[in-house]
Amino acid sequence: MKQIFWSVLVLGLLVSCKKDNTETSSELKEAYDRGNAQMYVETSVYPIIEDINQVFKTYYNDANIKLVMLPQNQLLNAVYKDSNRLAVVPKTFTAKELEQFKGRVVPKITPIAKDAVLFITQKNATDTLINYKDVIEVFKGSKKSDKIFVFHEANSSIVTKLMEDAGVKTISKNVYYAPTVEEIVAYINKNKNAIGVVGINWLVQPDDNIKEGIKQLRSMLVYNDSLKQYFAPSQSTIADNTYPLVRTINIVDVQGKTGLGTGFASFAASDKGQRIVLKSGLMPIKVPKREINIIK
Repeated sequence: MKQIFWSVLVLGLLVSCKKDNTETSSELKEAYDRGNAQMYVETSVYPIIEDINQVFKTYYNDANIKLVMLPQNQLLNAVYKDSNRLAVVPKTFTAKELEQFKGRVVPKITPIAKDAVLFITQKNATDTLINYKDVIEVFKGSKKSDKIFVFHEANSSIVTKLMEDAGVKTISKNVYYAPTVEEIVAYINKNKNAIGVVGINWLVQPDDNIKEGIKQLRSMLVYNDSLKQYFAPSQSTIADNTYPLVRTINIVDVQGKTGLGTGFASFAASDKGQRIVLKSGLMPIKVPKREINIIK
């Protein structure tokens, strides 16, 4: 009888252990380092978030964050309407925008990097300088130009910013939209009067689809009104704000709990995450420390 008892007990323990060991990540209760979550990422900053997510996964094997690339307007509507609770956007929220969360949850907004809006053209183009005020006038339709401005998505953060600054709801005929950055690059290479408008993230971290195409392109220098001088986009001009079109990339978490959003944001803002940002060519919010050993 005792032998049967111990046999049943051991069998029960083995079954229990097997159940625990075969538990999938989808069955795990979500925490900062495990579970499943979906994060919407604005199109112009997708590459850097993809990089951070890949490294985050190597540290936390049970964490599965699905990234979805979306234009800013669509992304923000989802967050405001509570149909998605994690997002990454290259914008700073106004007090009026934050009011939309009132009575629901206080959003956790974590700045992780600074990037720049670039104007790109053919390498052999005669025009290498551009003034943002002139672009605004083209958007208004009050300035004639033979240039064609090409954007990634009609509802992207860059287009939204330009339309707000121009104070218009419709734009001139000098604007063209492409569904992918690959098509923007191809269009510029075929049209000498085309100027692409993209986030710097796509050029410093080009994917395989655009690596060859961007070799024939260059970024234009943008006029800084206060300094009366043109500046090229780079980590240093982003850092000291001499390049006039700098944006802050923020992780927005409205989960209302300590979930994967909290873990991802903490990781991205940590020394490890900021080193990924620095290596990518963007400007980290906190410059990682460098220790120098002096050997006597």
